[in-house]
Amino acid sequence: MSEAHLYEKLGKLLLGIMPGEVELIYCVGRIYPEFHQLGPEWVNKDSSIGRFGFDDYPDEWCDEFFSVVSSLQKLSISSKENWTHFKASLTEKGKFKIEFAYIPEDDSWPGVYMKRVSDLTEEEAKAHYIPEQDWLERVKKYKSQ
Repeated sequence: MSEAHLYEKLGKLLLGIMPGEVELIYCVGRIYPEFHQLGPEWVNKDSSIGRFGFDDYPDEWCDEFFSVVSSLQKLSISSKENWTHFKASLTEKGKFKIEFAYIPEDDSWPGVYMKRVSDLTEEEAKAHYIPEQDWLERVKKYKSQ
């Protein structure tokens, strides 16, 4: 599959679960050799963030989305620092956008996407429930490089 075809498929997948009357739907995630994590969310007209509940979480959709985004990652492998985090979004008007970031696995944290732990402020780290010692270790390691 071509890159363009994969982008089109991701856009169609987002459109397929887009609730009515939202400004934007997006899926954020991270892919590492041993695990992956992703999840869809959306921005409502009042700027609040919407999420699927436990009973209506789209597990099969997530599996399909992961399969497509994983294929995209494999197509783009060109260096040691291939992207590991992504954010794919679709506006209510049909504009698709995808962003990528390379975040080393040891500078990543569950629920933190598109940003290194070492780049977080102390307040942001606390907001993501990252223990201070873990945050300080990553800041020390990556800020000295």
